[in-house]
Amino acid sequence: MLTDSPVVRSIGPRTLFLIGAMVSVAILLWQHQLRLSGELPGVTPIFYILFAFEDYGSTVCELLILGAAVFVASRIHTGAVLRAAGEHPVVIAAVYALILCAGALFVYHDHPLSMDEYAAYFQSQVFAAGHITGQFPPAAMDWLIPPGFQSFFLSVSTTTGQVASAYWPGHALIMAPFAALGIPWACNPVLSAVTVVVIHRLALHLFADIEAAGLALLLTVASPVIFGNGISYYSMPAHLLANSTYALLLVRPDPLRALAAGLVGSVALCLHNPVPHMLFAVPWLIWVITRPGGTRLFALMCLGYLPLCLLLGIGWFELTHHLRTAAATSAPQSGTMQSLQSLLSVFSVPTATVLLTRLIGVAKVWVWSVPGLVMLAVYGAVRWRRHPLCMLFSASALTTLIGYLFFPEDQGHGWGFRYFHSAWMALPLLATATLFRPVGANGGPKISAAIPCQLFEDPETRSYVTACVILSLALGVGWRAWQMQSFMAHDLNQLPHYAGHERRVVIIDDSHSFYGADLVQNDPWLRGDVIRMYSHGATADAQMMQQRFPLLHMVYADLYGAVWSTAPSVLRPHKWHHHDSASAPQTDPGS
Repeated sequence: MLTDSPVVRSIGPRTLFLIGAMVSVAILLWQHQLRLSGELPGVTPIFYILFAFEDYGSTVCELLILGAAVFVASRIHTGAVLRAAGEHPVVIAAVYALILCAGALFVYHDHPLSMDEYAAYFQSQVFAAGHITGQFPPAAMDWLIPPGFQSFFLSVSTTTGQVASAYWPGHALIMAPFAALGIPWACNPVLSAVTVVVIHRLALHLFADIEAAGLALLLTVASPVIFGNGISYYSMPAHLLANSTYALLLVRPDPLRALAAGLVGSVALCLHNPVPHMLFAVPWLIWVITRPGGTRLFALMCLGYLPLCLLLGIGWFELTHHLRTAAATSAPQSGTMQSLQSLLSVFSVPTATVLLTRLIGVAKVWVWSVPGLVMLAVYGAVRWRRHPLCMLFSASALTTLIGYLFFPEDQGHGWGFRYFHSAWMALPLLATATLFRPVGANGGPKISAAIPCQLFEDPETRSYVTACVILSLALGVGWRAWQMQSFMAHDLNQLPHYAGHERRVVIIDDSHSFYGADLVQNDPWLRGDVIRMYSHGATADAQMMQQRFPLLHMVYADLYGAVWSTAPSVLRPHKWHHHDSASAPQTDPGS
């Protein structure tokens, strides 16, 4: 009965329900207004579309979960659920990995959606083959990689034809063994599953309580953002795992752990760019160096950081600089100096547009999490602000949010707010700190005179939160899976609708598609049965094909492009409305 509901009986879950519903309604109204406006000036189209349209249904889903949990909470044996999760983290992580693998294949279609994903995927294939760079014919470079993507996502040499990811190679190296086994899609599912175990261990350190660790684990696996990034090719799961492991090594620092933390930190720095780990690590470095004996620990951390930063960081700077300047007789400065200057040049004073996009990012964190998670995390951060570990996780979350205020681009593509994902583990841990007291904590200061410090420390709140977790795992993640599958299928549907299976060249015309240039993805040595190219107009395309593939002819064409092979034609070319000059590709300004 409704009178048995914790929301009716107790102020804690009632507060969580009311504030959660009000925030979700506010986000929903904001999205509705953006949908009516039809655009958001100064913001990339994909960022606007994903928030105003794709996240709209998920915000409705959040509201439904908050409401349904009112009726479900009293029927859940909360202690048993949390205890079971806390006692079997490895089993849950293994099952979760299998679910994510299935999602990578059947929801994400084993397809790098954006150029940020493809760059790492491309480089992992190169590493899996035992090489440092791929190789494309120099004369066809502008067809094989859209000009706007060159030296932005992929560094190329127009003289030698060498191609490599413009991003640092750490994530590609992690993916390389999976690529060598022919299962690159399994990389992020495995990383995400390991992250679940690491967050469980962090919670045990923080609370020394099995049920608390179970709650932190469940808050993680039930948040759609972990599922969304876990089935993708983004580097975000690797950042989250590396930073979570970094924190786990430093919760009880000693010389060996400090050295290991530096090594893990160097991996985190080199995953795709150093900013996510730099912002996360600053509070931890300050905390370590100000401890008794901290100078020695800090020196050992620096020693751990050094080797991979030199090899993967500065080494990759020099490699990509060499590729870009291979045609020049001399380079005015080293790749390291040029790349460092380029890295620093992207930061600027925040504008009104940047502030707006970061506010949208925070709203996306809310919408892509278990309902109420962000509210509980904020409450826990404020209440336990004097507890060392809670303070550190809160500080890392804040430095990440504040640091990206000075990065002028919105994130473009991405599931949830991926600029924050490297510090996301702070949310389930701080939210759990609202319901369970950290080790060594006293009652804590009151949030205000009107709000008691024990507001959410009651069994009723735990029951309501657990109900939200279970419903989010079923409905929230399920909705996102269906939504992402539809989005990915639509993206792939922008390829020419040709049913043949012979070896062929597909020339993609992005003038009638949404981010169609991102579909120009190839094997590093063009070894596959399909070579995708970027159209430069019908005349230029035909001349290029005559020069490079004289035995092929156009066998199919539609508004998305043309297919060339030796098979019989299935559609007359005059139905292909093609431009003589290709439009500039739309880029995804990734982090």
